[in-house]
Amino acid sequence: MHRNNYKGPFLHCIKCRCSALFTLFLLVTVLVLSSSSNVYATETATNYNLSGTNNSTGYEYILEDSANFIDDAVKGKLISQMKKTTEYCNIAVVTTTSHPYGSTESYAVNTFEGYFGTGANGVIFVIDRDLNEIYLACEGSTQRTIPNSKCNSICDNTYIYATSSHDYDYFTCCTETIDQVNTVLAGGHISQPLRYISSIFIALAAGMIFCFVYALSLSKGRKAKSNELIGAAFTKVEIQNARARFMNQTRHYSPQSSGSSGGHSGGGGHSGGSHSGGGHHI
Repeated sequence: MHRNNYKGPFLHCIKCRCSALFTLFLLVTVLVLSSSSNVYATETATNYNLSGTNNSTGYEYILEDSANFIDDAVKGKLISQMKKTTEYCNIAVVTTTSHPYGSTESYAVNTFEGYFGTGANGVIFVIDRDLNEIYLACEGSTQRTIPNSKCNSICDNTYIYATSSHDYDYFTCCTETIDQVNTVLAGGHISQPLRYISSIFIALAAGMIFCFVYALSLSKGRKAKSNELIGAAFTKVEIQNARARFMNQTRHYSPQSSGSSGGHSGGGGHSGGSHSGGGHHI
């Protein structure tokens, strides 16, 4: 009887210690698993694969954020869009704050050919804070799908995100640009507002010239003489040529000028393979 009374408290003590040890074990296990999960999430976000190959098509994607404009946490979303592009061609997205080239176009073309080779089928989008311009260039068969006019239109549609008015949202500038590239590659249509405005302006100018010639022919109750009609025709040609020069000026960007914006067109005038291209000042 006395021996049983001694065992009771002893067994109870052992049970309490076992319970405490088990609780401590569970706590440590939870902490370890939680710590491991956080490390994995961090590694996934920061050690993102910045290049890869589409096994079905063989086309590659490359993201080189040398300027560190894009947060690591959102690079995965941009790469997902770039992977869609590799269904059609190679693609590179590059950011820079310094390079030795005299134009963003030259930098874009030479960088593209350094990645994929001269004349390779593909597209490159560059955010250049050395010359303050964004530029889209295409080589291979892609340049026929995305000619100069569409390269310019895409940059006209997306440059605003890389400016102070949108807090220099370079990530959205990239994603919107690649989204429109993918739309064109898939046979879709994109907004081209400047092209429509130019067409309207030319139509209005042609209408004014027609009205002038018609009014001239009815003036003073007589028909216009042949030399008057010829003079009016020359006036029409001069106005059209002036418009053509003006349009070219609006598409040209000189890095030396400040406080102005405008597009920039390209088209194979540099060393290497032929290409299409267009850009916009930011």
